[in-house]
Amino acid sequence: MLQQNSSPGEAQLRVSAASCSDTGRVRTLNEDAILMYEPVDQAVSAQFGWLYLLADGAGGHAAGEVASRLAVETIAAAYYAQQTSHHTPENASRSQGEVRHLHGPLDDLETPIEQLQWAFFAAHTRIREAAHLKQEYAGMITTCIAAVVKGARLLIAHVGDSRAHLIRPSSASRPSITRLTMDHSMVTKLARAGAISPEQVRNSPFRHIILRALGGKEQDSSSPDVTTCVVQAGDALLLCCDGLWSMLTEERIALVVSSAPPRVACAELTRLANEAGGEDNISAVVLSFT
Repeated sequence: MLQQNSSPGEAQLRVSAASCSDTGRVRTLNEDAILMYEPVDQAVSAQFGWLYLLADGAGGHAAGEVASRLAVETIAAAYYAQQTSHHTPENASRSQGEVRHLHGPLDDLETPIEQLQWAFFAAHTRIREAAHLKQEYAGMITTCIAAVVKGARLLIAHVGDSRAHLIRPSSASRPSITRLTMDHSMVTKLARAGAISPEQVRNSPFRHIILRALGGKEQDSSSPDVTTCVVQAGDALLLCCDGLWSMLTEERIALVVSSAPPRVACAELTRLANEAGGEDNISAVVLSFT
């Protein structure tokens, strides 16, 4: 699909997208959710771009499945609502997430950033409200990662440990892979503090503790970290849950994503993650830019 929302003088990029979600070999339920929304209205697309969402829910009695579904549905609806004022309510701004521009501030992304921050808070609120309606939903939470593609500009927002990777062709024999997100998890916090080594992260008893998510307690932080960057022809973007990235090395992921169309890459990533153990649900969104 050809993006029609590029800035004057900027080369238009053709974007191909595919997604996959698999229960894996250990779990009995798939508590992940994916939503891809590419507006047909060119005015909406020009202002807000195309939106891709992935959420990884957690909670007993299938509550994680409910949380992840509510997250992607609410964020998509709120992001494109266009009527929210450009400020965040007081109780949503106690702990603002980091905004990081990899290629300098991109002025035309200011409104989408604010809209996406609002949408994450709306999802957090809706999940908490749903949790109060049924006892079995109490405490349900979900990670969430969102990608907005607006011409050659890319906006990533996330809470939790679902990740975004940018894969780019390299003059070397292997493509480069850059992680655009930092996990909001206990093991990441410990590793950054030097309390555990990178080798200890995979087997740490704290590896499943998430420090930021949608839902949960009122005082829990739901503010997403935001990263912006510029993409170019030949690039690919991967959004994935921990059930995928914990099973495969970044180098293996980069080779798969860079060597096949998105739909084929999704199928191969799922196969490899299951072959490596399939310890959790396996979900991914792959975008290629040409």
